[in-house]
Amino acid sequence: MDDSSLVTSNGPEDDYSHLSDSLIYTAINIPGAGCRGSDFHCQLSGCTCQNNSCYSPSCDCISRFGLNYTEELLLLSTKFLDCSVMECNDSCQCDSSCRNRVVQKGPRSGLEIFDCGPCKGLGLRTKLSIPKGGFICEYAGEVIGKAEALKRFESAVLKGFMNYIFILRENTSTDVIETIVDPTVIGNIGRYINHSCNPNSAIVPVRVNSAVPKLAIFAVRDIAAGEEITFDYSGGKTQNSSQAVNRKSCFCGSATCSKFLPFDESLC
Repeated sequence: MDDSSLVTSNGPEDDYSHLSDSLIYTAINIPGAGCRGSDFHCQLSGCTCQNNSCYSPSCDCISRFGLNYTEELLLLSTKFLDCSVMECNDSCQCDSSCRNRVVQKGPRSGLEIFDCGPCKGLGLRTKLSIPKGGFICEYAGEVIGKAEALKRFESAVLKGFMNYIFILRENTSTDVIETIVDPTVIGNIGRYINHSCNPNSAIVPVRVNSAVPKLAIFAVRDIAAGEEITFDYSGGKTQNSSQAVNRKSCFCGSATCSKFLPFDESLC
């Protein structure tokens, strides 16, 4: 399957672009090496709601998966606690005014790539204030398999390049589901978000039309206009300090800085 054809497939409205011509912009996740393209096909049933009734328990989606957003379209605080979000999808009869459709509409306006200096490189900031629970953007790129992730990580280390690979782990009652996203070459504006040991945003898995989650980034507190957007690359997990010799220095500048960037030890 030629995955490159999916880079320009219909997705959310996204007017952003990369600063470098060597990068390919995609507004959505696309299947890469080690990922089945069939996993991206719509596999979820939909609701029969009309007139924006998806905010009530009578909505099949809300009844099955719970309420996700406030009336102001802000993520409920409980959804930050290791919970995934199921939005209404293409099988639903509700329209674009549905309040259970947030991430699928694309990133918020006012985001800006900027130079953070020689230590951190490029970063992402907002020109407009963002309230707690506000959706910012996805961390989108190629969805790849574990073997491919290992190969790409080793290549990046040997060449001294930045590692952009993010591994999302979701615990179920019987298994751990891994979703690996690499925006190194093919990605969206989310690839520019830097790590912080005291971040103002976090990744929450959001599913719309398939089992493959979107790595959606939401504000965990109010973010002021002009402020850099950051998230914790470890997902809040404690890192093994014994591996610090192989890690890159952290320049987040927070009072709780661990001095090293998090990394996924399963890639070593």
